[in-house]
Amino acid sequence: MKTKNIILSSLLAIGLITNGCDNEIDLIAPYKEIGVVYGLINPSDSIHYVRIQKAFLGEGNALTMAQVIDSTYYPDILDVQMLRIKDGSILSSIPLTRFVGPDKEEGVFPTTPNILYKTNGEQIYKDSEYKLVVKNTVSGHVFSAQSPMIDSMRIIRPAVASNNPINWANTAPVKVEFASAKDGKIYNLTIRFRYTEEEFGSGNLIQKHIDWVFPNTLVANPDEVITISREIDGEDFYKFVGNSIDVDPNVVRYAGTQDFIFTAGAEIFANYLAINQSVSSILTSIPQYSNVEGGTGIFSSRIIQVSPNKALDPAALNELKTGPYTSDLGFQ
Repeated sequence: MKTKNIILSSLLAIGLITNGCDNEIDLIAPYKEIGVVYGLINPSDSIHYVRIQKAFLGEGNALTMAQVIDSTYYPDILDVQMLRIKDGSILSSIPLTRFVGPDKEEGVFPTTPNILYKTNGEQIYKDSEYKLVVKNTVSGHVFSAQSPMIDSMRIIRPAVASNNPINWANTAPVKVEFASAKDGKIYNLTIRFRYTEEEFGSGNLIQKHIDWVFPNTLVANPDEVITISREIDGEDFYKFVGNSIDVDPNVVRYAGTQDFIFTAGAEIFANYLAINQSVSSILTSIPQYSNVEGGTGIFSSRIIQVSPNKALDPAALNELKTGPYTSDLGFQ
């Protein structure tokens, strides 16, 4: 007996998920059109992108079929609208435009074309919910998803406007603090450390960075604005740098500034992450959690706010040059 495979194409832009893969199941039901949606709307952005693809059926090797463009992408037959909803009423509609984005990285699915759908500069209102409605104009099939938009967070420390340097060499921990966003359920902190590399005698400077990603934080009540804080041991910073940058005797390095990047996700997105413990580019069944009616995937919102360009103070720089975890990295 031949084995048939069902493929659900997927995209996830936040690096908070692990990957797994298993690509075969026996089909016992007739074909049903399944639209696949992945979109996280950041109200602070001027342009918003959504990936819309489709499930497909076929006989044979699933990985081979996944490379067929017509298997994963709809032709130009979709009508895609994003409706603004407030107090149960539709206030406006934003049409999304089909376009080809930059080539994707090599993987299971074709690198090109990378077909996405985007808005065209329309404002997204944080006091509203938005509903994505996708209609296949040939088959008549409609799939949709709705989510509230997250309001802004308030970064307390390190303050956005502060020029105070960060002292990772201090015995006291570095405190990071912010006020949660309305409708935000899941929060993440990333510290981006920038540095410059120079090959000996070349004069060529290469700008690089490493990202220190902390575990997610969940709040009990997304409607309640609370203060969230984290104390970070300075020794852990140097351990992170030492483990993230390779020793290279042919280069010297110069420390740059740090960005404190705060991300908040809506409850729908938090549920998706919690329930779907692993997501792959080939899924063997409808995910356990999806807010897409008539399809599968996730349409939700998030915000990203940054306290940028925080320098290291002299003591922290000296520890980077001479400390036990980083002294062999060539920082000057």
